Order: sequence, then structure tokens, then C-alpha cells
Amino acid sequence: MIFNWIKGNITKPAPSDTKSTGEGTSPAGLTNQPEGLVENAVALATGLEMVDAFYPGHDPIDYYGDGGFRFGPMSHQGAVMFLPSGIRRWDVTGLNDIALNSFDKILAEKEDIEILLIGTGQQMSFLNRSVTDALRKQGIKIEVMDTSAAVGTLNILLSEGRAVAAALLPVD
Repeated sequence: MIFNWIKGNITKPAPSDTKSTGEGTSPAGLTNQPEGLVENAVALATGLEMVDAFYPGHDPIDYYGDGGFRFGPMSHQGAVMFLPSGIRRWDVTGLNDIALNSFDKILAEKEDIEILLIGTGQQMSFLNRSVTDALRKQGIKIEVMDTSAAVGTLNILLSEGRAVAAALLPVD
């Protein structure tokens, strides 16, 4: 999930009509959050607002670790994709989850991508050969490396204005 910091909302008392059954409601002025999600309760209690997992910017990664990434005014727990259109949540939890369909959003924007960096987490690991072969067959140049190296390379290429995309697994 991508969170925005909401200043001042953590001290607002809950409205008197707030349900106490764990269904939860948003503080005044915020859109309702889906009911029953622990992340929503934690986010709201700490002054964070859950927003759609898309950031239209191309900001470099300021911090990575503890299972997430920080870029621009945003932070995200879990894997991310940096695309020409912006930064999105990547719905994989580990190397074994990565399949060709994990790159559908990248394939949809392949005409605007010069190189794809894949950060495989704490250590550099190879992807399934059929996945890399299929991506290369689509005309995508791929560099696979550990997430630390991928973040550094991504930030350099972004500063040069290059057409770079990245799919990054988080590190602890």
C-alpha cells in the first residue's frame, strides 16, 4: 500500500457515531476506507491515509529497507514497479511469485522503456529462464541484480533522464 502522511488527524477524536465493532470509519474529511482491513486502522491511527497504489511521479528512491521504499512524498510497503507512467505496487511477494504475467504493466508500456531493472531482494537471483526469454522476445532489455544495486542504478538512470523501468522486491 502507498500511504500519504496526514498532518493533524491523529489527535482528532472519532465521531460519536463511530462503530465500535471493528468496522471502522475514516476521520472527518477523509474518504471511507474498506472495512475490516487492519492496515487501514493502523494507517488512520498513526495519521496516514491509504491511497490508490499509484504515484504518477518519477522521483528517485530516497530510502529502501524494512520491507518497503520511500520516494517523493510517498512510502510503500512491499514490491514496486517504476514505469514511464509512474510508480505502482507490484503484486508479488517474492522471487517464486514472479511469472510473465507479473510484467503485464511493463509490457503495456514497453515502447517507452529503454531498459528494465529487476531487483531480486537481498541477493541477486536469477529469474525463471522462460520469463526472461519471453520479456526479451518482446524487445525489452533486462538487467537482473539485487535490489540495492537496482535502486542505485535506477536513481542514476533517472537523473540522466533515461527511459528506465524497474521491478523491485523489498529488502529487510
